[in-house]
Amino acid sequence: MSRISLGKRTRPVQDQEEVQLPVKRTRRQTRAARENDENADPDATATTDSDSQFEDDIYAEPAATKSKRSRTPTFPKTIPVTPSTPRHRDVFAKSPSTPRQVVKSAGKLFQRMTPRSPLTPGSLQTIYHSARQLFARGADPGQLIGREREREKVSQFVQRCSSSIPNGCLYVSGPPGTGKSAMVKEVIEQLAQSTIVRQAYINCMSIKSSKDLYNTLLDLLGHENDLPEAAAMEALQKIVVTKKEGTPVYLVVLDEIDHILNMGLESLYRLFEWSLQQPSRLVLVGIANALDLTDRFLPRLKSKNLKPILLPFHPYSKDQIKDIITTRLMSLLPSDSAQTSTPFIHPAAIELCSKKVSTQGGDLRKAFEICRRALDLVESDTRQQHENEAREKVLQMTPSRKPLGENSNTAASGGSSRNVSHVAAASLRALTAETAPRVSIAQLNKVTLAAFSNGTNQRLKTLNLQQKAALCSLVAYEKRNRATKMANGLATPTKAQTLAPTVKSLYETYTILCTRDNDLHPLSSSEFREVVGSLETLGLINPVDGKTGGLVAIQTPSKRGRKAAMPTGEDKRVASCVGEKEMEGITDGVASGILKSILSGEALD
Repeated sequence: MSRISLGKRTRPVQDQEEVQLPVKRTRRQTRAARENDENADPDATATTDSDSQFEDDIYAEPAATKSKRSRTPTFPKTIPVTPSTPRHRDVFAKSPSTPRQVVKSAGKLFQRMTPRSPLTPGSLQTIYHSARQLFARGADPGQLIGREREREKVSQFVQRCSSSIPNGCLYVSGPPGTGKSAMVKEVIEQLAQSTIVRQAYINCMSIKSSKDLYNTLLDLLGHENDLPEAAAMEALQKIVVTKKEGTPVYLVVLDEIDHILNMGLESLYRLFEWSLQQPSRLVLVGIANALDLTDRFLPRLKSKNLKPILLPFHPYSKDQIKDIITTRLMSLLPSDSAQTSTPFIHPAAIELCSKKVSTQGGDLRKAFEICRRALDLVESDTRQQHENEAREKVLQMTPSRKPLGENSNTAASGGSSRNVSHVAAASLRALTAETAPRVSIAQLNKVTLAAFSNGTNQRLKTLNLQQKAALCSLVAYEKRNRATKMANGLATPTKAQTLAPTVKSLYETYTILCTRDNDLHPLSSSEFREVVGSLETLGLINPVDGKTGGLVAIQTPSKRGRKAAMPTGEDKRVASCVGEKEMEGITDGVASGILKSILSGEALD
């Protein structure tokens, strides 16, 4: 009989199901970020057990669980780190990208990884550039002037290459810069156009040994080289000394042949003997500075009655140097030009240059160097002059006077300086060989003094008494003005007394110092100006003005914006280029007491 209980209805004990008590659910794991690796293989993707279980919880969870309590994600505990910059960069931390790797990478353009230096715009080339190129080293010499006799002898010797007995030796000697190498090259180039001759030109300054000489000759003559010295010598002898018909003629030019003497005389003997032997096909031309090289170093040739032809080149004379410089400069004039004077360099300056160079050995290369430096100097002065004129023109063009459309925001774009450069560049481009300023005597004399290392002390020793007195007066005037300025203290630029005197004030100072004890009769005003001009030509004094002079106070521009022209005559300001100690050295000797009294400047107190 089934058991019956009163009250609450209950199920039988055996029919009751086990009901599990609710257990606290573990927190859901933090959702991890999934990496997007585009380089990974999609077919070989591997997932961990925890990841798969996590995905099942996300996508398989029924919607009824939304009402449940949300699970709080857990974050790893991080320790704050103070940011810092490494002191040294680890260059090996990242592999460098070479140009080859960059090119091979798909979808990338090649980019140079080396640092790029900023490009600086080159300066404007003026008409002086073409004139300067005429005197540059390595320039085409053209037709050599003043060497007609030497050209004829070299041509007669080289013409034997087309004869039945072509062998021979010519030794060309002379001081440096006399046109030896240029003349030989010019004649040989004319020969190459008329006859077929194998030629070889060697500058012996690049030869280091006899083996190097033989192998270089074999290479230039079209034969196998890189042989031992003995084998190379025998191979070269078989080539040039032969009786075979149809063998070509070999023309060899050895420039600076005296450098072979340091390697021994045997190789030089062989070359001279091969060229002077009867069955030889070698035509040898040797060039050196020594006039008696064959007599001093090759006496064995004379004992064997083997004498090379000697051709000396004498130094250029004053007239020859003048003709060469004038001819080169006149070639820059247009063919239809009516100008007869020499462009770029004044004829008197060319005369001075040729005279200086002829007295110093007649080296034509030295004359070309002086002309090139003088052209640089006049170009610099011309640029400065055109920039000053352009600046004055821009200042005169007020915004109200400018044409419509030219009023730009110069404060923001720097248009003022740009306009000055544009105006100056346009005026410089307009210069031609006929209108370009020429090198003056004073400019060329400055270059010659520096080129020939004529120091200040040597120039001071060549002065006469009146020149020394004028220079001492200028030094005393400047010393007194400096002392006055230091005693009065620093003043404003507008009130400061200028240190550079005018020629007129210098003449007054000179007169006072000379007539103090009536020891030296002063010159007249015109004679004194000539003395000042001679000192300026010697580079002992320089003309200065209010803006460019180093010893003159700075002046403000005028209200009209115009720059005053450089004063001339008695109003020109001058400054000395020598110091007081250098002037004390010339006060010894004749009239030393007078010069010391003038240099002290006691009469000016």
